[in-house]
Formats: sequence, C-alpha cells, structure tokens
Amino acid sequence: MTPLLHARPDPASATSAHTLLVADAVDQGRRGTASWVERELARGSKVYYKGWLPDGRRPDQHWIAGPAGARGAREALASGQLEFLDFPAVVERCGITADGVLGLYREEIERALDGQWPTVAMTQESPALPMADGADLVGEYAAWESGFDAFTQRWPVRLLCQLTVPDENETAVWETVAVHHRAVLDGAWSAVGDVCWWRPRGDLDAHVARRFGAAVHGALRAARGSGDGPDLHLDLSEVDFMDVACAQILMLAARSAPEDQHVVLHGGPRFLRRLFDAVGRPASVREGGDAP
Repeated sequence: MTPLLHARPDPASATSAHTLLVADAVDQGRRGTASWVERELARGSKVYYKGWLPDGRRPDQHWIAGPAGARGAREALASGQLEFLDFPAVVERCGITADGVLGLYREEIERALDGQWPTVAMTQESPALPMADGADLVGEYAAWESGFDAFTQRWPVRLLCQLTVPDENETAVWETVAVHHRAVLDGAWSAVGDVCWWRPRGDLDAHVARRFGAAVHGALRAARGSGDGPDLHLDLSEVDFMDVACAQILMLAARSAPEDQHVVLHGGPRFLRRLFDAVGRPASVREGGDAP
C-alpha cells in the first residue's frame, strides 16, 4: 500500500495557547495551575482568574494567593496584575450562555490591552457544569470553547482551562476533553494537534482510557468538520506506552467512524502495530509512514 502522507504543523505552533489541564484530585490540579499562573505573572501578563470563593472570603483569601498558590499572586492582586472573579458573579453577569461568557472574556481582554498589558492570561477552575447527554448546555459549552480558540488567534491571549475530574459528571468530563483534544495535559499523557493531525504523548493506560477515548472522538469529529478532512492523521512517535484498553478504544473509534473517514498512522514504536492487530485493526486504519 502506498503510504499516505500529510504535512503536519510544528508542535510549537499547535493550538497550545488554549490548553486543558486535567486533574484526578484537587491538589494535583492546584499545583499545575499555580505553576501556570506564576509563569504568566513572571512574563508580565495581565492575569484573569475565575474560581470558587467561599461566602464572605476575599480574593486574597483564595488558595491561589495562599501558601499552596502561585508565588507573587497576593502582590499581583494588590497591584491589579491579577484579577479574581468568582463563579456566582460570572453567572450573574453573563449567565451560562456562549454569547454571555465570550462577551465577558472579550471585555476583559480589550480592557487589558487598552491598559497596555503586552499579553493576557486567563484561567478558570473546573466549573461543575450540570451537563447531561443531549442537553443544550453541551452545545453551548462547545461554542464558547471554540470562541476561546478565536481569542488566541486574534489577540496575544493564553487560556488554561481546568478540569477536576471528581467535581464533574461523566458527560462533562467526556465533552470537556473532546473539545480540548488539540491541547490536553493529563498526568502521564498529553496531546497536541491541529484540525486533521493529532499527536498523543506519554503513557496511555486503563486509568486514562476513557479520557483518551474522548480525545480521540474529539479529534475525529474535528477532522470530519474541517475543509482538510475527513481523515485523521495520528502521529504516534511520542507514545511511550499504550495498554490493551487504550488500543481497543482507538480501534473501536476508528471502526465507528463514517465510511469515508480513515485513521492514518504515522511513526511510533513497532509494538503498537502488533497491539492494534491483536485487538482487531479495522480497514479504516491505514499506514502513513513515518511522521514528517
């Protein structure tokens, strides 16, 4: 079979300006978020933080400004470099609609740039959205996340979305990872990509199998909706380990894709091909040679 070649973007140019940080525990998520906020403060960004604030507490009493939070956060709150808005205030100002959320973020970005801040960094804690299968909120959520992508393309903006798995229901976890498949950080594995090219990295085992499956489905869905699709080119060159559970999920996702859509494999260790054959490789999975 003639290898199918597809030019992929450089990883540094992938849509990593809008990243999802996934955490299985609150402390794990806080460590990653604190590091991200520290870096943004150090590079001189205007930082907007949205999170949960207990009744009666001030922003400088939130964990981000405490001992486990970001270095310099308390001083940044005092100087105005860091602004905090709690979720009840967000809901009061814009509801839970894509237009409302994007309008709020757009207002903050424009205000920061008018104030001569060189870059804008925005993050929010896991929002605990009451998503249900087929609910309108799922579509609204996907719409505002795609709107965030547009912000990073138009302005010098970086966005970190936080997903604390115990705080969200199963649908919310699935849809959040699927929507963010182009830039995911999830413990021992991560992924970067573009519309029809996707590169998972690290260790993929049963613990993250469902989230990996959500990302695969998100990547397939994005490729189908693109002008460059519908095939998904999968760069496996940075996968260090994959167990049977994740291999089965990948092959099942490829099998369930529409008839005209293929998963094209590039690079990766030889054991992956043997594993795919062992779990049942469908005709929709093709070889594309080494990753360019």
